[in-house]
Amino acid sequence: MISLPVPAAFPLPAVPLPAVSVGALLRRLRSAAGGVLDPGPGEVPPGWRGRGAVVVVGGLCTTELTLAPLREWLGRLGYTVTTYTAGAGMGCGAQTVERLREVVREADDGDGVRLVGYSRGGQFARVALQDPDLPVRSLTTLGTPFDLYGVSRPLLLQAAAIAVAGTLGVPGLARLSCLLGECCAEFREMLRAPVRVPFTALYSREDRLVRWQACLDPDARLVEVPGSHLDLVSAGAPLRAVARELSEPVPALAS
Repeated sequence: MISLPVPAAFPLPAVPLPAVSVGALLRRLRSAAGGVLDPGPGEVPPGWRGRGAVVVVGGLCTTELTLAPLREWLGRLGYTVTTYTAGAGMGCGAQTVERLREVVREADDGDGVRLVGYSRGGQFARVALQDPDLPVRSLTTLGTPFDLYGVSRPLLLQAAAIAVAGTLGVPGLARLSCLLGECCAEFREMLRAPVRVPFTALYSREDRLVRWQACLDPDARLVEVPGSHLDLVSAGAPLRAVARELSEPVPALAS
């Protein structure tokens, strides 16, 4: 039983999972979140507005469509946003982390990068920033399990099927050695490694894909929000929580 303190949920409404198209997704979010995705002057709390580079990292089977509401929301708040879908999160963890480090360096405007990782993308982000020279200022994870088996059985079976296909030679997919062997042993160990920057972990008890207990970490500021796993990157309450967390002051990069 995990004994970490669990904060109260934000008193913000959950939003039903949006429709297929980006336009429908954004329209649903605008309506449910009171129009905050298309703000006029002064409609967004001034303290939520920001600037600088943000890299959003997708998780297993995450596409640009999945990340569209979060990307647009952060852009409207003033951030320069880069999304990295990491080959839909289905590749070798170690190789994905190396590519993510390149993406972070390319996105850096000289003032460092804020990392936002969704689901397995938070795993990639946490391991990537173990490089002390990577210009990262903060880490925010959304529904990220930090235990290898902290996901639902269907998701675990899906990951195993991907690994079997990769082992049989399907290019771009993780292999069984990534899950159990030497290939990604260091990656797996780093999932609970100390985090050197301000770290916030958002989780939902309503998440049916990732066990919320697996998202808790003693290094993190824990923030509970309502909604399903996909709501974490599309619904009003989680997006507002992300805005609040990114607006918190973070230390300057060491020169």
